Amino acid sequence: MPRRGTLILLWAVACGAVSSASASGFEYWPKAIVTIPINEQWQVGFEEWLSFTDNVTRFKDSQTDVWVNYLGLADWLSVAAGYKRIFAKPDDDWESEDRPYLNVAVKAKVGGFGVVDRSRFEYRMPQDEPVFWRYRHRLNLRSPVTFTSLQIQPYTADEVFYSFDGQGFNEHRLYGGVFLRLHEKVRLDLFYVWKLNKDDHNWRTTNVLGSWVYLQF
Repeated sequence: MPRRGTLILLWAVACGAVSSASASGFEYWPKAIVTIPINEQWQVGFEEWLSFTDNVTRFKDSQTDVWVNYLGLADWLSVAAGYKRIFAKPDDDWESEDRPYLNVAVKAKVGGFGVVDRSRFEYRMPQDEPVFWRYRHRLNLRSPVTFTSLQIQPYTADEVFYSFDGQGFNEHRLYGGVFLRLHEKVRLDLFYVWKLNKDDHNWRTTNVLGSWVYLQF
């Protein structure tokens, strides 16, 4: 049954990729994530994320995160507080944004699949613009089966964004990818994202490829 469920998961990811054939742009997102446990209940982390847009011909932004994660409330619950600093170049000039945030993640097993339901509350402080709150909800589904000696594990995820600045629901991401274990403490995430952004009253779609490296001390 787990293998049958995995095939269904892979089929869903493939359908998502086919449905995005009409997307209007292409981006690449590399990221490195370092997690350092303090004890059994506390972790600290660091992330560095780069984005390349215009069919990977132009550097779009860099995002640097530091965060603290608390695991002591329950085995199925984690709470993290973080701070993100962004430098972006939408046109010819550089812009910055500060973004403190709070994560609440609920973890469960459903039919052998790993499920993570994460809510993120961000306080966005863009340069020379009004501040506002944004809510992000991401539901992640991981296969109960791994493949080959690299322990390849397929997954899919869905993430929605809601901005409290009058824009409302203005972004949606559908992920499909695989985790690969390169070492006992190093994991690689290769994924595809079908991303939709709302500009005024129109939705714009973008194809994204990503490669994220996770390092656990």
